[in-house]
This record gives sequence, structure tokens and C-alpha cells, in this order.
Amino acid sequence: MEIDAERLENLNMNMIVYSRLSKAVDYPDEELVEGLLQGEYVPSLPYETAERMKAYMDAFDSADELLLDLQKEYTRMCFVSKPRLVPLFESVYKEGKLFQDSTFQIARLYDEAGIKLGQNFNLPPDHITLELEFMSYLIYQEMEAVKNENEINEAMALRLQNEIINKHLSHFALSLAERLAEHATTPFYQGIGEILRDLFQFEIQQEQN
Repeated sequence: MEIDAERLENLNMNMIVYSRLSKAVDYPDEELVEGLLQGEYVPSLPYETAERMKAYMDAFDSADELLLDLQKEYTRMCFVSKPRLVPLFESVYKEGKLFQDSTFQIARLYDEAGIKLGQNFNLPPDHITLELEFMSYLIYQEMEAVKNENEINEAMALRLQNEIINKHLSHFALSLAERLAEHATTPFYQGIGEILRDLFQFEIQQEQN
């Protein structure tokens, strides 16, 4: 059977988008800034937002200064504010506090996909970074199944993607995007909020069609 090259190309692009978003909503580090300066996020943004982000990056004399500014913004929104301006955990949005049913539901999906969180990992499994990276992983699994013509693995990857989108990420990511729109002051996090909003509005429309 001939492999659908266009489908594989689209899947690869989606995998990269989810992986980059996972990095963007984690605590900022040198790798994030390097990708930002290389223009990894700009193509996904509307023109005006992209121009604001470019101007924001150009305002700093060094990558270290840009990183420090992103870390200050992230810390203000996600760590030190009481209550948190932008919570990072699905259960906070869905049930109002940490370690609720949604936390253990997403953990079961990781387990079903064969993913074991390391013993040193001390965050709840419903952290936005983990859920987005999980989607990237599932898309990779779908790609590999298509290449190897493994219909069983392909069906499993698609089923898990559907479950995480419909039962977890769509509501979670859109809620987080709303918080970023309300509280972010840097063009980077404003832009990430727009990307999350557009992506998951599109995902919901795809599921409804």
C-alpha cells in the first residue's frame, strides 16, 4: 500500500507545533529563547502579533536579558500571584483545585500509551506542558504506525488523541489562553495565548465536522 506522504508531512508539522507549544508554556530556559530568536514561533502568529513579538525581541541587547524578562513574566503569572493568574494544571480549571479526577484520568492515558513519568518528576501529570507534549508524542506514534502500515497502533494513537483533545486539552488550553490574554504583558506570552486559542478552536471545529 502506498504511504500518504502529504498526510505524513501534515502530521510532522502538527507534532512540531505541539512540541513547541509544550516548551513555550514551561518555565523559560535558554532553549526556548534560542528557538524564539530563530523565529520558531513567529510563523504561527497573525501578522500584527508577529510584528509586536519581533519588536519585543529586538528591544533586548542580549539573549540573557530576553530570558530574564520572560522568566519574570512567567513567575509573576504562574508562581507568585495569589491566587495564580495563570494556573498550569487542568484540575484547577476543571475542578477548582489540584489532584482531582481529571489529574488521574490523564495519568491513566499516559499509562495506556506506555509512558512512565520518572521517579524524580514531582509535578502533577495534568501540567499543561505534559499534556501538550503527550499530544506531540501521540502524533509521532501515528506517523510511525502509518509508515509501518500498523493499523492497530494507528487506531490506538488516533483514539488517544481524540480522547485527550475532547476530554482534556480543548477546555484546558482554551481556558489557559483566556488567562494569558487577560494577564500577559509581554508580546511572547500574548502570542502564545493566541496560538493556543486558534489551534484548539480549530481542533474543536474539526471534531464537530
